[in-house]
Amino acid sequence: MPFQIGSATVDITPRTPCFLAGYAARDHAHEGVNDPLSLRAFYANNGSDEALVISADILWFSDEMIAGISSKLKEEMGIPPLHVQCCGTHTHSAPNVHGDANAAWVQTVEAQALAATALAKTRAQDVTLYGGRGESRIGINRRELLPDGSITLGFNPDGPNDREVIVFEARGANGEVVGRLGNFACHGTSLSQRNYVLSGDWPGPAASQLEADTQGTFLFLNGGAANICPRVDRQEGFEQIQEMVDEFVGDVNGVYESLEALADGDVIVGAEAVLQLPRKQRDVDEGMGKFRQVRIQGLRIGPLCILAFPGEVFSQTTMAVKDAFPDQVIMVCSYMSGSRAGYVPVAEAYETGGYEVRVSSYSEAAEAILRQGFIDLVGMLK
Repeated sequence: MPFQIGSATVDITPRTPCFLAGYAARDHAHEGVNDPLSLRAFYANNGSDEALVISADILWFSDEMIAGISSKLKEEMGIPPLHVQCCGTHTHSAPNVHGDANAAWVQTVEAQALAATALAKTRAQDVTLYGGRGESRIGINRRELLPDGSITLGFNPDGPNDREVIVFEARGANGEVVGRLGNFACHGTSLSQRNYVLSGDWPGPAASQLEADTQGTFLFLNGGAANICPRVDRQEGFEQIQEMVDEFVGDVNGVYESLEALADGDVIVGAEAVLQLPRKQRDVDEGMGKFRQVRIQGLRIGPLCILAFPGEVFSQTTMAVKDAFPDQVIMVCSYMSGSRAGYVPVAEAYETGGYEVRVSSYSEAAEAILRQGFIDLVGMLK
């Protein structure tokens, strides 16, 4: 049978004060709402297997949230955990999902994830699948080289940057858009740490605008954003951010114009791999062990392979993995399937240091293992 796809968007905007995530310096709860926060579900069924992708306007899903959501999806809808991927858009202006401060809201998000899935499943219909690639220049490498040779969080227009926009689209029998997945690499840091107003940053408003244009759900899946920030970064207001949102929407619309039908290949496959990533010597000396165990997850929906990392991947990593499979539709995602893996800088970043290297728990050998792990994972999704 052809693929059946359904999608849904639900509201997750908190109704009571919550503490925001993403910046450690914030010291009180949010003060208002600029744009609503949403959770979106993309459900697939090939007649024998089901798959689900969730994207929410949050920093990321905690491991505990994913465990709870996956367990209930398995129990209530029969969707196996390996066929479920939960991604945070990585906005730094949404409530924190860790700790007890926002516990009631976190429970609401979990409940809304189930509600969105149920709604998407009821909307499932026969579809034709389309795919396309384009480019957006709203992101910029943030590892700025200072005159003294050190690296700071700034702008490095000549630095490595995965500018590719990948779109995967399902259309119904009448040509209407049933749902879309969009993959692009860029931090959700358009708003500064002084912002206490709820917002999906740039990805949330962009998704909403794209949905308004076509009436089809758009799930944003962040990519190799570890070293990429918005060209308009850490702002006090929203005017320049909206200009950037408009630009990204235009870039995605450009991809829509060149979408091509994909060979369906009715397979749905989930897989995972556990990697042993070497730690920094300082952590080894402190008794943490030589390796840190990290789980990566893969999900294939027909011609599309989604690779998930529960932390932050550099653009060089995602570009290398996609380059290894030039004839396949591969999305390599950060902030997906967990939140605790942290940054995995590429080896050359250790020569100059900087924020990502400083906060990472891994040695310079880790990224090559992760890169190969992603490549091997694609081979498991057959």
